[in-house]
Amino acid sequence: MIQEWAVINAVYRRCAAGAAALALVLGATGCGAAGSPAAHAPAGRSGEQADAARASGPKTPTARVPVLAQDRLEEAVLDERDLPGVSVNTIGTGTDGVGDGVVQPIPDRAAQPSACGPVNSALDGSSRFTPVASVKRMAQSKGSLATFYLVSYQQEDAVRVVDELRTALRTCKAFTSSTSYADREKILPIDDPDTGDEGVSFRLTDLLNSPGWDESIPVPESVVVIRSGSTVAIFSAMETAPRTNTYPKVPADIVTAQLKVLSTGAHATR
Repeated sequence: MIQEWAVINAVYRRCAAGAAALALVLGATGCGAAGSPAAHAPAGRSGEQADAARASGPKTPTARVPVLAQDRLEEAVLDERDLPGVSVNTIGTGTDGVGDGVVQPIPDRAAQPSACGPVNSALDGSSRFTPVASVKRMAQSKGSLATFYLVSYQQEDAVRVVDELRTALRTCKAFTSSTSYADREKILPIDDPDTGDEGVSFRLTDLLNSPGWDESIPVPESVVVIRSGSTVAIFSAMETAPRTNTYPKVPADIVTAQLKVLSTGAHATR
């Protein structure tokens, strides 16, 4: 039981903050509600479409797009105008990758093997490239919960972030990291999201470790990464029930609403 509470606390540091943790533990199945139609990520490309997209490599920008500064990026976070009933909360403050501020680049060598570097940094809303601005939020809609980063880059760097992540996912199956509380295994790319300019999605298992534990505790996680212009959006859902093999779904309504704000540059009017 002690270990299971430790799992909840460790996962929750990625998913939320404050007293809402108790509600998450008592009333939710995870950071994403598995099995709920509303929890499914946007329909993805599969088969020949996905293969062709991967073979074509990174998308070369055909036109310059605005690079969102910190204030513009914060304004671009979805709210109830875009998704009625959604609850969006800031997670902490400061510039250490939590809340508002600029996430720090994470070198590929922080992961072992280093070929998994782009996967490692994506899980912290980062990459090896220096961003312009970033925000981190927790969003809940219709009982589904997700954590997401919005990170703006120079446009060429934003394209490289997704390209390098896609390349890493072809061979990265497991890794350890100097920047993480957990080892990662069972990394598996799934269908590319069919929204935004380009993107990838994958799932993995976080292996939580702590001194005094007899064994690691597995926590399934699902991740969707989408580029919209010069902004990279990273959505994740984690299963908080210990020792389960169920991968939560990243909430499709949250992803769709957020990408619409990024692509149009404005909130919905009702």
